[in-house]
Amino acid sequence: MDDIFADANRREDQLYNELAASPVSELTGVVSSNGVGAGKSGGQELWSLLLTFDAWRVGSDPVRTESLTLRRRVTDVELRTFQALIDAETIIRVRARIAENNVLGSPQGQLEEFIQVDLADSELHTHLAELQKPVIHQDKRFGTLTFDRQVSWYSGNVKWHGEAVDLNVNVEEADELIPALHVAYALWDAESAWSKRVSDYAVEKLLPLKNDNWLSDEEMELSPEKFKKKMTLQSISVYPDGEFEFWHDDGDLFWGHSIQISGNLTDGLTHADIPG
Repeated sequence: MDDIFADANRREDQLYNELAASPVSELTGVVSSNGVGAGKSGGQELWSLLLTFDAWRVGSDPVRTESLTLRRRVTDVELRTFQALIDAETIIRVRARIAENNVLGSPQGQLEEFIQVDLADSELHTHLAELQKPVIHQDKRFGTLTFDRQVSWYSGNVKWHGEAVDLNVNVEEADELIPALHVAYALWDAESAWSKRVSDYAVEKLLPLKNDNWLSDEEMELSPEKFKKKMTLQSISVYPDGEFEFWHDDGDLFWGHSIQISGNLTDGLTHADIPG
């Protein structure tokens, strides 16, 4: 794991060196639905601010529609300042260094200065309007699924074992939707069997944890049946590679943590966790 972090840090350092050698340009761009984010890997003191333009132009050049990621190493205070200045799905003007050819292989930039929100670029406003239109998939089995750009999934409210749950179909590219939906079809084709397998697996992996470490004062050890009754399925997430996740409300079994049961169509159930 240390080698992975070290390699990522080296690549990031190389990118910043490439960006530092590039001239400063004035850009106008459409901020993606994710807005201003940040990341920090092991051993780093500063955040790497991250901001993506879904459409952009340098000066008065033609609009480009491939994504451009801007970054900048910032302190906590600087990060909060940029997050306050820059909203998701707006058009802004900045000064930045652009490296078309770099270690990451896609257009990257270093944010130097926020100039202002741009209200005058009609062509970019047309792109923003298109990006803000709802993206809908009408599915033969699950009905209306709506794309959420912030998390890159299609979601809809469906029935599982007679109860309403959210179905989240995770996609990074448009051509991943159908493979991901086929994972959901496979689960629903054997709905009763999967429902039992998921609850039994949760008991097998998490009931000992509950009884050994998560009992409140004067709480009696739980039986498998009582443990299952406290779990409430809230959502099912599917992925194009065959992976899936069942997310449950824990009914205060683990003091408000979610219960996540994961697996794939090839190997079955493989992991139980209580994130949150």
